[in-house]
Amino acid sequence: MLSTLLYSIESFQPLPESINKMNEICQIDDIDIKAFIRVIESDPILYTDILHYANAPYHGFRYPIISISQAVALFGTSAIRGMSLTAALKAHPYTDISPYGISMNEWFSVMEKQQRFLDLWLGKKHRSILQSLGGLTFILEIGRLVSSYVLMLTKTSYNFVEHDPIKLSVEENELLGNSGDQLAGRLFEFWNFDDLFINSLCNSLKPDGAIEPKTCAALMCARSLFTLKDIQPFEEIEPILVKFGFHVNDARVAYEILLSAEEIDD
Repeated sequence: MLSTLLYSIESFQPLPESINKMNEICQIDDIDIKAFIRVIESDPILYTDILHYANAPYHGFRYPIISISQAVALFGTSAIRGMSLTAALKAHPYTDISPYGISMNEWFSVMEKQQRFLDLWLGKKHRSILQSLGGLTFILEIGRLVSSYVLMLTKTSYNFVEHDPIKLSVEENELLGNSGDQLAGRLFEFWNFDDLFINSLCNSLKPDGAIEPKTCAALMCARSLFTLKDIQPFEEIEPILVKFGFHVNDARVAYEILLSAEEIDD
């Protein structure tokens, strides 16, 4: 099985060259912002996608963002990198996540909710956590796509039944020998992403074993509230918040703001 998994990972369609270049720039301690901007501006599709995401109504800007340099100044390199990864996934040729009983649009919608919750919650008091993650908050469920790809390559027909993210990881592991997060971690390792990005992804449901436990606890909160199937009550994450020293009310306010926005959209 291991050789099959490794083959599956290495055969997964690679990221666009522009994102590979962006990744290289982001792994240097003193990021060259001008080089970062030039990479995006040299890719017309990525350029358009970034401005589209930056001008999403929920950001609440009074005036449109019209340049990449403006977007980078407002959001930071970490968020722009996350937007780029989202754009790459939306353009990816493999678009089947049916083993999880959801559509690709629903999958992206879940990840958007997770990202928006983390940004609302951590954006003011814990901005450093978001910055350290290098855009991971935008693609927390990437493991589900990688698992689906492995099932396709191995011609395995299977429908996952668990909805709770931790139980779902156990189900994936029993079927594939690895959880979706572990498979995704192997993929990003193959793509030469930094160790913190990979470790945080692999431990985003088990923060005690992470390089940065508090960071992964925040990711676990987002994934526990906004699952592939539904939105869980806030009380689900209160023990995690207390254990890792977060202010419960800060997270609650972000959760309620996001739920209110969901009701308006509906």
